[in-house]
Amino acid sequence: MSKKLILFVVAIGIGISSFSQTTINDYKYVVVPLKADFFKGKDAYRTSTLLRYLFKKEGFEVYFDEEELPEELFNDRCLGLYANLAKISSFLKTKVQIELKDCRGREVFVSDIGSTKIKEYIKAYPEAIREAFKSIEFLNYEYNPSANVGSKPKQNISKAENELQKIEETKAAEAEVVRLKKEVEDLNKQKELAKAKADLEKEKQLQAEKLEQRAEKKSLNSEVSSSDTLYAQAIDVGFQVVDATPKVVMVLLKTAAPNVYAVKGKDAIVFKENDKWIYSEGNQKKELKIKF
Repeated sequence: MSKKLILFVVAIGIGISSFSQTTINDYKYVVVPLKADFFKGKDAYRTSTLLRYLFKKEGFEVYFDEEELPEELFNDRCLGLYANLAKISSFLKTKVQIELKDCRGREVFVSDIGSTKIKEYIKAYPEAIREAFKSIEFLNYEYNPSANVGSKPKQNISKAENELQKIEETKAAEAEVVRLKKEVEDLNKQKELAKAKADLEKEKQLQAEKLEQRAEKKSLNSEVSSSDTLYAQAIDVGFQVVDATPKVVMVLLKTAAPNVYAVKGKDAIVFKENDKWIYSEGNQKKELKIKF
């Protein structure tokens, strides 16, 4: 990691060094702002139009910052210089200065101060601009294509940037793997918890059913006890069986078979076998003492 960091710093240093040696001859384009910072409106007093005219006259390809740029400059903003008109504070004079900066905001050239005593701004600013521009004319601008200011910094730091990008991508991939693993673990835990809850509910339900069955058997045993004598009282559909209270224990309904009765409200029958009355419900059978 330290070697890659050093590579990156060295590449940046080379890029800065190359920029510090640049001149206006290294740049093909100049971009002029339509609105200076100290003006309220665009192209106030035709100052932006005048700057564009003066730079074109020197041989630059000039564009306003709000118009469509050529494809070459649009793809690589470092091929151009960016003009700025600065106002110098003064009590009796109108003073301006023209700044030329690169794509990273670093000053490549600053003109001499242009000044005038004319009070009318519509005349004062154009005259002050022309005065300041003389120091740019003095440079005798001639474009030097071999300087290639746009691509140099990219070439110097491209390898370092690629290495850093790979590191970041690797870190991102590792973080994603960790996240996915945790997500899978959480899902498995949720599934296990859901299964445990389902098993617990199932066990509770089984226990409840067993208790219910026991209660029913107990009720049956209490209702139908072989040690108690029951009495059959004839009714239209068969017999009602009562205990000594007398409490109706069950109602026996006639069937087509002799001495076989269905128990009303239950899946059970009472039948006579070997002179004994038998109560049968499911797999349970009990002898009843019934007097008819």
